[in-house]
Amino acid sequence: MPKIKVGDAVIHYHEHGEGEPLLLITGFYGDLYNWKKAIPLLMRSYRVIVFDNRGSGHTEAPDEPFTMSQMADDAAGLLDTMGIERAHVLGWSMGGNVAQELVFRHPEKVANLVLMSTYTYEPNRARFAIDAMVHAVREGASMDTFQTLMQTWCSTESFFRGKASVCELGEGCDISVLNGLVRQKKALDGFDSRGRLHLITMPTLVVHGNEDIMVPLNFGEKLAAGIANAEFEVIDGAGHFLPPSGYSPLVLDFLAKHPMEDMVGGERPVGVGERH
Repeated sequence: MPKIKVGDAVIHYHEHGEGEPLLLITGFYGDLYNWKKAIPLLMRSYRVIVFDNRGSGHTEAPDEPFTMSQMADDAAGLLDTMGIERAHVLGWSMGGNVAQELVFRHPEKVANLVLMSTYTYEPNRARFAIDAMVHAVREGASMDTFQTLMQTWCSTESFFRGKASVCELGEGCDISVLNGLVRQKKALDGFDSRGRLHLITMPTLVVHGNEDIMVPLNFGEKLAAGIANAEFEVIDGAGHFLPPSGYSPLVLDFLAKHPMEDMVGGERPVGVGERH
């Protein structure tokens, strides 16, 4: 279980493959194992780095609230500590918030940006839904129930076809797990990039599922529209949980068009990623 000290946190991370570094940032309450199906597809071409955000998985951090900015600093610090000056960055859902903050706070660390199933501000319906899930756990519902509720919001109708409904109630929850979940949610609630999208000037790909009800498609459309020259791809039949077989080819094609060696003297050629 490789870990590395980054500021006031000890980050749990894995790396796979060789080539230009590609940092994957997972979503709310996720951990690095969320990428297990995508890694074999991406590591053929890139050095893939995955990690647990503070508040999730095996990353250790002070027992206190934190912000999206701190999570972005964790990502930048991880790259620095690993000796990586710049990386391609892919953020999914809340990880897309972290990725945007990483650009705002440490633009020199991001070569190209991929934002999946994410937004400029949290959808109100999603905020209420996740708050209700957290409240259910506080009232005694198990984390299995929490995961089931989250699955209903993030997967498509076809995913549930033929499956039995199973919910286990009444099991306890490790307080550190619940605290991490609540703190990530507060960081997520405070995120808003609507007035800062013009600061994203590197090549950017926005990917969204057309059956996403957690973050409806129009949130992805608005995000892409606010970023100069951003490419926008819709995965037909996908919900909030995007299938790796659907997004990996899009990511690989996009990054192949924008290799890091195209940078000149540490800067991108004039005109690339600039607003016209």
